[in-house]
Amino acid sequence: MRNPLRSLNLPSAFCLLVLMALAATPLEGQKSTTRGLNLGVHLQASSLSVQDGDADSGGGLGLRVGYGLNRIVTLYFEMDGVSVDSESADEFQGTWTLGHVDLGARFHFANTLRSWVPYLDVAVGARAASVNDVEVNGQSVGDISFSGGSISFGGGIYAYFSQTFALDVGVKFSGGEFTELDLGSVSLNNLDIEANSTRFKVGIVWWP
Repeated sequence: MRNPLRSLNLPSAFCLLVLMALAATPLEGQKSTTRGLNLGVHLQASSLSVQDGDADSGGGLGLRVGYGLNRIVTLYFEMDGVSVDSESADEFQGTWTLGHVDLGARFHFANTLRSWVPYLDVAVGARAASVNDVEVNGQSVGDISFSGGSISFGGGIYAYFSQTFALDVGVKFSGGEFTELDLGSVSLNNLDIEANSTRFKVGIVWWP
C-alpha cells in the first residue's frame, strides 16, 4: 500500500495550518465588538447652567441607536430627557424639563481581544426646555419653553460582559444657545441665551 505521507507536500500543508490558525485565533479570543447595529439605554446625572449662572443638577434617562461602520467609527442617534431644579439660578428660577437630541459619531480605540474599549464622542443636535412656574428677577411669569441648537463632545468606556453586551460609562458636555422662546401666546426668535449642560451616563449597550 502506498504511504500517504509520501504524497503530502509538507511545506504547503504547514502554510495551510498556519493560515488556518491565524484565521481562527481572533475568533476564538474575541471579547468585544463595535461593528454593526447597537442599541443602548442609560441613566444619567445632569447639570445645567444658563447665562453663566450657577450649575443646577438633576437626573433622567436616555436611549441611543447606533451603527458601527467599522471597528473605529460608529454613527448614532441619541435622545436624553432630564429634570433639573434651578431654584438658585440668577435669572430663570424653576424646575426645568430638558431634552437633548444628538446626531453624532463615536470613535473607538478598539481591540477585539480586550474586554474594555474606550471612546470619544462628538455630536450636533438640538435642545428644548420647558420651565414651570418661572420667576424672572423675582417676578412670576408662568411657564416658558426654550429651544436651540447644541454642540456636544465627551468620552467614556465600554466594559464587556460578553462579546456583544457591555456596560457603558461616559460623560458628555454640551454648549450652545437657546434661540427661541415660547410664552404661550407670544413667541420670540433670534435670542441669545447661553446654556451649558453636562451629562454623566451609566447604561448598557447591546449588539444584536
